[in-house]
Amino acid sequence: MTVRHQEVLVLAPHPDDETFGCGGTIRMLTNSGVSVDVAFLTRGEMGLEGRARTEQITREMAETRSHEANAACDVLGVRHVSFLNGRDMQLNAEPQQVAAISDLLHARPYQRVFCPWQQDSHADHRATFSMLREAVKSGCFNLTFWLYEVWRPLPANTFVPIDPTIDSKRRAIEQYKSQLAQLNYQEGILGLAAYRSLFCPPSKYAEAFLVCDLEEMLSLS
Repeated sequence: MTVRHQEVLVLAPHPDDETFGCGGTIRMLTNSGVSVDVAFLTRGEMGLEGRARTEQITREMAETRSHEANAACDVLGVRHVSFLNGRDMQLNAEPQQVAAISDLLHARPYQRVFCPWQQDSHADHRATFSMLREAVKSGCFNLTFWLYEVWRPLPANTFVPIDPTIDSKRRAIEQYKSQLAQLNYQEGILGLAAYRSLFCPPSKYAEAFLVCDLEEMLSLS
């Protein structure tokens, strides 16, 4: 019997969400031979604190964060990185992204999709979930959805110990120098992983997910 090669799609609203939310799990998947693709809905061009957001500065930030995203995904062993070029902080006003996500899902035989959970504390994260839900409503997809947390802990039903890949997650976080210069993401995100390990001892680090099938995903609010 031929075992079908596994392929996974990760939807990230901004460069860094893939690493913060599920970087350790991504590296575990790629280490085991699973092909992981990451699609960034925006380039994170608004990820700048304390400076006027001129057109030039916004463009430079988009370029910087795109470069950082590719570097982080290299650390995690990602097969392919794409950018859907949505507008940072404005995904709620971009319904055309539904078609872009649908095109991604039809392009490859993905078995799993990772996405921020529906009540994460960032409007772009919630919009990403909503657009994924719209994209799968009308299609015949045999998918499992792995919803991840960044800004608000979710009601997890699955915990993945990431002790073997915590160094990769740390190195991937370090690629986002533009963001680390503004907030202490390193300690915050690794602290969350340490907290989540309490639910799957004896691990020291873990990532939490709400895993659901299509019917369950469509019923979430």
